[in-house]
Amino acid sequence: RNAPSLANVAYVSPMLRDGGTPTLETQVLAPIDDPVEMAHNIVDAGNRLKQIPEYVELSNLAYGRDPDYYVITRALAAFERTFISGNSKYDRVVYMGTESFTASEQNGMNLFFNSELQCAQCHSGFNFTNNSFQNNGLYLNYADSGRARITWLPEDNGKFKVPTLRNVAVTAPYMHDGSVATLEEVVDHYASGGQPHANKSGFVSGFTLTAAEKQDLVNFLKTLTDQDFITNTEIAEPQ
Repeated sequence: RNAPSLANVAYVSPMLRDGGTPTLETQVLAPIDDPVEMAHNIVDAGNRLKQIPEYVELSNLAYGRDPDYYVITRALAAFERTFISGNSKYDRVVYMGTESFTASEQNGMNLFFNSELQCAQCHSGFNFTNNSFQNNGLYLNYADSGRARITWLPEDNGKFKVPTLRNVAVTAPYMHDGSVATLEEVVDHYASGGQPHANKSGFVSGFTLTAAEKQDLVNFLKTLTDQDFITNTEIAEPQ
């Protein structure tokens, strides 16, 4: 599966592509325990952290206890909730009124929110997601059952969490499995109407755009890039 963005993850629930964990705290356990990721035990992880004086000191300062499963899950979740993205050009135009769209970007926004393309039916709200699970007709037969892996319901087969579109221009590749390389190809997929899977969303019905309109739509999506967020050294991996 293609790792989803952590931008504004504080406003996302439940977690993971299939919604398998309800909170950030419980999500922490998934990669630690998963045999294809960290393949570790959180109790053992806490014991290892107790061997590092700096972590013991900071853990007691923050939580009044030595590093353990409680501290690890709460501390990671607290850190992830600081990943706030809200200063894109879109924000400065729509919410702050300090900038203006180009003609191409404005037309792209009009296309995004119009009733024919229906992008905003799922990618809605300030975070450009309604947090629902949808089958977008990417395949006729899904190797990954998606939401059905959690619910065991056949009507959830091939459904995945609707991702935020914030910073979408810099988070390629796309789709739940990373099978689409560019935003232009994403637009092409939705324009085609997708594969006729039984669970495909009714909002994925196809549309027609000129080459100029397609570029306008992509240009609008690029206005969702928050340069302050993606260059923020306070949440970057320490060098």
